[in-house]
Amino acid sequence: MSPRILERWKLALALGGLTAALGSCGAGTAGAVDAREPSNVLLVVADDVGVDMLAAYGVHPNAPPTPNLDALIADGVLFERAYTPPTCSPTRSAILTGRLSFRTGLGQPIDEWLPEFALQLDERTLPEVLKAGSATPIATSAIGKWHLGSVAVGDVDHPNLQGFDWFEGPFGNLFLNQDYFDYAKILNGVRVQSQVYATTDQVDDAIARVQAMPEPWFLYVGFSAAHTPLHAPPQNLHTYTLSGDPDASRFEHYCAMVQAMDTELGRLLAAIPPDVRARTTVVFIGDNGSPNQVVTPPSIPSQSKGSLYEGGVRVPLLIAGRDAVAKGARCSALVQSVDLFPTVIELMEADLEQGVGDNRPIDGRSITRYLSQPLAPSQRTFAVAEKFEPNGFGPYTSTGAMVRDARWKLIRRSGLPDALFDLQGLDREGVDLNDGSLTAEESAALARLQVWLDQTIDMP
Repeated sequence: MSPRILERWKLALALGGLTAALGSCGAGTAGAVDAREPSNVLLVVADDVGVDMLAAYGVHPNAPPTPNLDALIADGVLFERAYTPPTCSPTRSAILTGRLSFRTGLGQPIDEWLPEFALQLDERTLPEVLKAGSATPIATSAIGKWHLGSVAVGDVDHPNLQGFDWFEGPFGNLFLNQDYFDYAKILNGVRVQSQVYATTDQVDDAIARVQAMPEPWFLYVGFSAAHTPLHAPPQNLHTYTLSGDPDASRFEHYCAMVQAMDTELGRLLAAIPPDVRARTTVVFIGDNGSPNQVVTPPSIPSQSKGSLYEGGVRVPLLIAGRDAVAKGARCSALVQSVDLFPTVIELMEADLEQGVGDNRPIDGRSITRYLSQPLAPSQRTFAVAEKFEPNGFGPYTSTGAMVRDARWKLIRRSGLPDALFDLQGLDREGVDLNDGSLTAEESAALARLQVWLDQTIDMP
């Protein structure tokens, strides 16, 4: 048992039954963590769901109902400042490798049906590290959207070649004559056709894996929802009244897709036996901001998915269940999607250094301390995100990056001056301050952010 996990359990026992005064970072009750072995981790990635689509973040007045996510939030810690690349493949790579985009070569979504660059097979992924770094055998499965391989790199065997015992789901997005009601998925390297609603199908598959895997297990669930194609989900999964062409009422159809995902997530959680659930920590994250074609005011289409603005890179993140001691707490520390890599490894009692097996740089930092101490000082002075194209290691036709600290944010795009924003008390950037009339405080912030970005991301 790692010293940090043991420390958290001791703290939980010491605080058992007491209400922790959590101040401005959110109030919550610290309860005892089930100390029984083994520990399981369910990691859920939602596609194209930004902070504006969860009412708990208070960013949008018309967020869809998500009662099951709300229940998870009450059972864990909500991270208010979580950042990730602005598109899907780079985020998935960050989660599964703990490495920034410039290290993996993934700066934009992969065209998986083309012979293009994809996540290289020599990258050490979560399932590989968990197995190599744990004294206890860990079962691993990935369900749902993959979007990390291509026909040139691993093809349909890519998820299994990257360490998962079991993979079942679509290789990428539901494009090329596919939709949520009729799509091709991969079952351990074999293409099969599914005509079950994709969100339901993915939960069916996830439940089957929970029932089949011995503990401890790591289950990665990548929902296709709420990525396009827009559609009306089965009526029993949502409360919206939908009719006509989804493109004529995009926001409503999209919200129904989010609610349907939440409904099916609730079914997955309910299907985990209570004793197993007591030994399970649940992690939920969005892979990037909400898509520009569906957002409505106050969200800004040009500053949503794919952009380096808050609407593109700030995502929902919550950790609930067994190891989340500070129930219902909110944490304002800066965290990044790469941080989930060492976090899952620590939660599952594996050894990061042994599991990685070499000296490759890992950019993630475990955020388990915030599960019992949500008011702890941010271990990151700044958070970064980047994008570039094409995938690979250059030369690039375009690049971009953002860096922010607790207050200030810089956005850098190829061919344009650096933009500076003051985010104090705001969910969005507002006006670019770098217009030639910076105050001394603003100039100092700009210079500081530029240094941090230059020192962190090695990109031409």
